[in-house]
This record gives sequence, C-alpha cells and structure tokens, in this order.
Amino acid sequence: MTINNHGWGLNQMLILCAIILFFLLVAVFFILQLSNGVGEIFREIQGQVTYVTVEENVKSAASEYIEKYYHEEIGSGTITVTTNNLKEYNLLNESELQPSEEKTTCKGYALVSKENGELQFTPYIVCDHYATEGYQAWRLGE
Repeated sequence: MTINNHGWGLNQMLILCAIILFFLLVAVFFILQLSNGVGEIFREIQGQVTYVTVEENVKSAASEYIEKYYHEEIGSGTITVTTNNLKEYNLLNESELQPSEEKTTCKGYALVSKENGELQFTPYIVCDHYATEGYQAWRLGE
C-alpha cells in the first residue's frame, strides 16, 4: 500500500474497509457469545432454573445414585441412569427438572463411565424447547 501525492486508491480503501468490517463482525460475534453466557449466570443468580441448572441437577443426582445404590464395579462400559430412576429413589424431584422457561418438566439421563480410573458423569436432557446436544431418545426407551 503506497501513499503518493494523490492519496489512497480505491483498491486500497476497499481492502482496508473489508479488513475493518471482518474484525468488527468477529468482535460482535464474541460479544454476543459472552452476553449469552453472562445472561445464564445472571438468571441463575436470580433463582431462575435454567437448562444448565437442570443438567447439573441430573449430574449430581446420578453421582449420588452411583455412590449409594450401584454396588457393581463400573468397567469399560457405560451405565445409563434415567431421571425416572433418580425420582424413584428420591434423589431428584419435579422442581429440579423444570426450567423457568418451560411449563412441563424435562426428562433425561446421565451416562456414567470410567476414564483413567475416575467416574465421568455426562447429563442429557430433553424439554419442550431444548435438548442437550447428543441426546439419544432410545436410552429412555422411546
């Protein structure tokens, strides 16, 4: 990009504008992502139950279930602990499965597996307007 006595040419100006526009779009994208995350945290602080909260409730209840009631060794397989099972053992209740945005309760499961000697819990839920990415309906017998 050379500047002469006549100023910038049209090509240089368009290239510079395209670069600035690209960085502006990237900044807007990251600002929107950040505001969505902050919004979830703010709703949780206000006492509203979010989908993330429901997933965490399922995860912690599944952990408690495995600790209390599952007496077999978890090998290289995966165990599915459903929300119905967790409710049956009074480890989870309806209010912990109902986000503030939904009129009905969610259902789902947690997958329990062992990796490097430690138990890993991965919760999956499905609601009227939300489903965890990777949710598999067949695990609930649907």
